[in-house]
This record gives sequence, C-alpha cells and structure tokens, in this order.
Amino acid sequence: MLLIKKEKQLKDEITNLRKFGKKINFIPTMGNLHSGHLSLVEKAKKKDHVCLVSIFVNQLQFNDKVDFRNYPRTIEKDQFLLSEQKADILFLPNSDFISKNISNYNLGDESRKLCGKDRKGHFLGVVSVILRFLKLIEPDYMFLGEKDFQQTIIINKLINFYNFKTKIKVLPTIRNSKGIAISSRNQFIKNEVSLIQLLPQTLIQIKKDVENGGFEIKKINHYKELLEKKGIEKVNYLEILKVKNLEHLNQNYSMARIFISATISGVRLIDNILIERGVILVGGKVEMCD
Repeated sequence: MLLIKKEKQLKDEITNLRKFGKKINFIPTMGNLHSGHLSLVEKAKKKDHVCLVSIFVNQLQFNDKVDFRNYPRTIEKDQFLLSEQKADILFLPNSDFISKNISNYNLGDESRKLCGKDRKGHFLGVVSVILRFLKLIEPDYMFLGEKDFQQTIIINKLINFYNFKTKIKVLPTIRNSKGIAISSRNQFIKNEVSLIQLLPQTLIQIKKDVENGGFEIKKINHYKELLEKKGIEKVNYLEILKVKNLEHLNQNYSMARIFISATISGVRLIDNILIERGVILVGGKVEMCD
C-alpha cells in the first residue's frame, strides 16, 4: 500500500494511474476504522480499479470542540488494517488541508432535516472537505455507507451541482450479531449494549408494523416515549421519510426509510432501515403499495 501525505504526490500518482486506464475508487474516512469501513474497501477493490482511502479528522463537521479533540486517532492501527485489506493508496493530508473557516453552501431542505436539525453546521463541514477531495482526486466512484444515508443524499446533490463525473456507491450497513450498526462511537458506550440494541429493534418493529398495513404515523410518538422509558437518554428523531429527497410521506407512491437517532450516555448514535416496498400516506396511515 502506498502512503501519501502530499497533495502534489497524490495528484501525480493519479495522473500516472489514469494513463494506464485505471479508475479511482475513493473512500473518505476520519480513521478509527472498523468492519464497516473495511467492507467498503473490500467492495472498492476491483480489477483495473484503484482503491484510495483517505483519513482526515475534519474539525468543521464537529459541533463540539471537545468531541473533536477526543475523537480517536488510531493511524498505526488503521494503516495495518488497510494494508491487510490490500488497499492501494492511503492519503493522509495535513491538518491545513481545508480552511478552518466553514464555507457557506446551499445544501437544500435535505440538510435541514434529521441530523441537520440539531447539528448546526455539520453538513456544511462535511461538504467542505468532500468538495476539496473531489477537486483533488476526481474519483470515478465514491464508496459510502448506508448508515449515513442523509449524508449520501447531500453529497450526491453536491456532485450533481458541480457536474463532477463521480458516481456514488452506497453499500449496506454492517451490523454485529445483535443487529447493532457498527460505529466508531459504539466504543464509548460499551456497557450500554442493551440500550444500543433498542435502536435496530425499534426500526425492525416499525417496519413490521408498516408491512402489516394501516400503520398510524402518529404511533411514532409512542415508540419515542417507549425508548425513553426504557432508559434512552434522548430520542433525537424517529421518522419515516422518502428515500429520494427525505420528504415526509404523502399520497404519492414512494420508497421510504425509517430513520432514528438517539443519545445514550452522552453519545449520539444514528441508524436507518429501508422499507422494501413502496408506501403512501392516506388518512394518517402508512399503506404498502404493490
């Protein structure tokens, strides 16, 4: 695996690879890698494709300076894992890779929902660094995880707005044996497994309720209350939204996902699940469509 820290070296390497007809598969990360990240690497390794992984802890997407300082930096371990997975290039940019002043982009309604409601500036921070990577690398494909589904929609809009040729590959969330979505944040609340497990359990139960027909959308509030009664510190959101644009359900047929975010022992977690058939909202009830 080639380790690159300088932008010019990366640019030169990419230019050379393209001369040989290679395509660039890019995976942006903040390090502290886990099996979710490594599943992206596995999928990004293809014949005539180069798997390029970046590790950059982006200060702009942290709302809390303490959270940023405490984010685990595990570079040596990450390098070992990526080398074992046979990634081709690891790019480790310097801390001044992007300006410390956040740029102002119009990210649309999608950025003001779910995590955008109470994580002020988060998606502007994400977009700032992703735009920087896109201009530098110009990847053919960018591999992202389904757990951060809202982020994938916003990045896709950014790509379309700037007419990049990059295509996004969104891969399934990796879960442990208890159904919990693998996340770097889970390590901070190892003793709260039973509470973390309530998130995927709630998603699955609501999905079953919807599939059984006649699910009253107001019942979402019942699930929120139930989670907090069981010990969840705070349910940040629990919603059923359209896959395409994160709009609320209406009488128009659409594919939908159930999204949840909860705070447990001060740690914010997110998860989501797809409803595999299209739905409509009629008279306050979610109905399945053939």
